Amino acid sequence: MLQRLRDSGLNLMVLLVSLLVFLAAFGGLSYFAESSRPPRLSVLAVTRDLAMGEVIAPGDLVEKSVYQDENASLYIPGEEIGRVVGGVAALPVSAGQPLFRSAVLAPAGEGVRLSAVLADHPGHSLFPLPLSAQNVIAPDARSFLPGDLVGITVVIASRPQAPATPVLPASLAFPAPTPDVSPTPTPEAQPGQEAPSTSSGQALGRSFPPLAKDIFPQGVRVIAVQGLPQDAGQEPSEGADFTSVAAAPAVIDLARERILILLVPDDEREGLALALEQGDRLIISLLSKGEPGASPGFTYWDFEELFRADREQSLSATAAPLIAEPTRTPAPTPVPPDPTATPQGG
Repeated sequence: MLQRLRDSGLNLMVLLVSLLVFLAAFGGLSYFAESSRPPRLSVLAVTRDLAMGEVIAPGDLVEKSVYQDENASLYIPGEEIGRVVGGVAALPVSAGQPLFRSAVLAPAGEGVRLSAVLADHPGHSLFPLPLSAQNVIAPDARSFLPGDLVGITVVIASRPQAPATPVLPASLAFPAPTPDVSPTPTPEAQPGQEAPSTSSGQALGRSFPPLAKDIFPQGVRVIAVQGLPQDAGQEPSEGADFTSVAAAPAVIDLARERILILLVPDDEREGLALALEQGDRLIISLLSKGEPGASPGFTYWDFEELFRADREQSLSATAAPLIAEPTRTPAPTPVPPDPTATPQGG
């Protein structure tokens, strides 16, 4: 009996030790397997299909656990749910799919999606200004950084010609009746009024081209600079760093195009596009701060007036002083005698 109990106790001991060894091995293997897995991250996912342009509501978001890898920065963490609610879906998103930063126009997508900047600037647009255009003169693209304030000056050398109506040959044209034109009387000046003058019309005519005009006296902000060699991961080719008409190639390589993305008001976007198309020169300047008012423009006639004023000032400063003539006292004028006066001493 004792022998049987002793054998059964020994078997229980072996069974207990085996169980402990199994549990230790299972725990070690589980720990090893868990430690070899990448860490997990809680990100935002959508609960329903979102079409492009839909506004994201609080009920459209849920947290989802994903493995953290090199693409984890593309997702929006769960703690940023307050920065996503109220945003706009920029891309279609399927239900259950994690929400990418580039798929939402909200503060959470700033720095990833370029158009997210417009959420803080209503009434503005992102205007691409090519630095390699034939009529654009600007510093090298590497001189610009996002946040810089730039000014744009357009120079127009000649007034565009008005469209001319084609004239038919005399053999094909019908003879036009000669109208009876009576001479138009010239308005005469009324008493107390001045004759009409054309000085105002001449002054307006002098303000036309050639003209230099600051399109944005207050300056515009640079949001991004695209087409730099460090962005494309390649070195610029020979002749790629052109900033003037003489250095610009005849054929532009769009892959190496240097473009400034500017934050332009919507009502001034068309004027900038027309200046880029019709302006003889478009000069890009770096500004520290812009002028608050509008610029009246600088014409060729203003240029002549500036030269004339400078020349008169220089000549007046260098002219020899005149010799002062002595002051002469005029002789007294004799008074004629009065014939009605009574002579004295008769």
